[in-house]
Amino acid sequence: MTTTVRMYQAKRLLAPPSKRGRVAVYDRSHVDRLRLIADLQQRGHSLAGIADLLESHDRGAPMSELLGLRSWSEPEPLRLPVAELFQRLGGDQINPELIARAMAAGLVRLEASDAIMSDRRFLEIGEALMKLGVHPATVLDEWNVLATAMGTVADRFVDLFESQLLPTLEGTPLPEVAAVLDRLAELARDVTITALDTALRVRAEHYLPR
Repeated sequence: MTTTVRMYQAKRLLAPPSKRGRVAVYDRSHVDRLRLIADLQQRGHSLAGIADLLESHDRGAPMSELLGLRSWSEPEPLRLPVAELFQRLGGDQINPELIARAMAAGLVRLEASDAIMSDRRFLEIGEALMKLGVHPATVLDEWNVLATAMGTVADRFVDLFESQLLPTLEGTPLPEVAAVLDRLAELARDVTITALDTALRVRAEHYLPR
C-alpha cells in the first residue's frame, strides 16, 4: 500500500501528507481520493488519464462534466437586492419568518443587502403563483411537499437503476454508463410529467362543465 501511495504521489494523483514532526499524516481527503482513483481504474481509465481528470477537477471543473455525465437541469442562481426580492414576492405579505423558512429550505441565502436565490426558477414560478392569488406561505408549503414527493420519485428510479441496470453495466466504460443514466433521467422526467398531467386532468374535470 505504501508503494502504491508513493507511486500515486509521483504521478500527481495524490497530494502529499501533512507533517506532524517527522510523522506523515493522511486525512479523509486522501482516503476519498484513493477511492476515486480505484473506481476510475475499475472503469477502464489509465493512471495518466486519471491524472488529467483530477488535475482539471482540482482547478474547479465538475467531475460529472469531465466524465461526460450530463448536468441535469442545473440550477440557475440569481442575485438581487433584498428589497427587490420582497417586492417581487408580495411586498407586505413577506415577513422575516417566511424568509427564514425559505433559507431553511435552501431556496435563498442573504449576503449583506443582497439575496441569492439558489435557482431563479423558484422565484419566477413563485412570483407567477402569487399573481394568481396564492399566498407566499402557501407557495413555501407546497414546495416542501413537492420536494419530499420528488425525492421519493427520484429514490425509486435510483433503486431501479441499481437493481436492474447497474448489474448489466459491470466493466462498462464510464461514458457509456453516463449515457444510460442520461437516458434514464430523461425517461424519469417524461413519465413524471405524464403522470402529473393525467392526475391534473382527472381532477380538473370536477371543476369544468361537461
